[in-house]
Amino acid sequence: MANRTLEEVSKYVEWQSQNKCKVVSAKPEHEFNDLGVEVRVWNVKTDTEGAWWVVEGDSVPMNLYPQEAYYFSADEVYSFHMGLMDRMNASSEYKPEEFIEAITLGCDIAPQLFRKLKIIASSIDTAVEIEDFQAIGVQCREILIELGNSVYFEEMASDKEQPQASNFKKKAELFLQFCLDGSDNGDYRSIIKKVTEATWDYACKITHSSNSTFYEASTCVTLCTSLVGIYENIRQKVSDPIAQCKCRVCKSKKLKIINDDLGEDGYVKKLILKCEECGENTEIVFEEVVPPLE
Repeated sequence: MANRTLEEVSKYVEWQSQNKCKVVSAKPEHEFNDLGVEVRVWNVKTDTEGAWWVVEGDSVPMNLYPQEAYYFSADEVYSFHMGLMDRMNASSEYKPEEFIEAITLGCDIAPQLFRKLKIIASSIDTAVEIEDFQAIGVQCREILIELGNSVYFEEMASDKEQPQASNFKKKAELFLQFCLDGSDNGDYRSIIKKVTEATWDYACKITHSSNSTFYEASTCVTLCTSLVGIYENIRQKVSDPIAQCKCRVCKSKKLKIINDDLGEDGYVKKLILKCEECGENTEIVFEEVVPPLE
């Protein structure tokens, strides 16, 4: 199939729009041929639904991806799209667990979240009808609500009003403010907040859309799985006493614990770290208690 025209790309985006947006501009951003297939990535702007990437090409199904949600460059959206196409063409020995571990880089995930992620990762492989894709959107929203309940606890609100049980975006915001406080984490916190809101909004869009296809639903599953991995990484970072440490001499982060000092309450008060690069020992004293090391 030859590359699509500007008119075809514009009609596709407007057809996929839930709110009947209009394309105000569309231009080819980059062309790829490194896998023996000619693929073009379009940069499309709309009047009411923001900016989108549209990927199409020779023997490659056309699909669109929101620029504001997750895909920051033409290279990245091309890589994701081709990976998705490759998975669609893979053998029937698809294992949801491996898909989740690949997306989240194998981070530890709360059991109740991992179980639900496996369900939607399995569902996307058999989804055919519009109702199947809408159901996946519903399940993604439920996973995000469960994620909010998993990472949030009441102390994070301080003296503010407690969010409602199903208010995922507010719980996520309070979690980020609590765990990524300070100006050093400002950019990190801002980016994750944008991805969080976009993932929730995208899941809601899939839930109510009558035009969704496998590609939009699969994007929703991938975004949802990625977000769970992001939040689990933040939670694990906060509970890791040496995540921010580095050698005081050579500044290497290749450190291993050679001794720890536990208080009477069983919490870590002090650590001795050895640098695997220069051999220097570094002593870390904690002003706040740290849970016992496993």
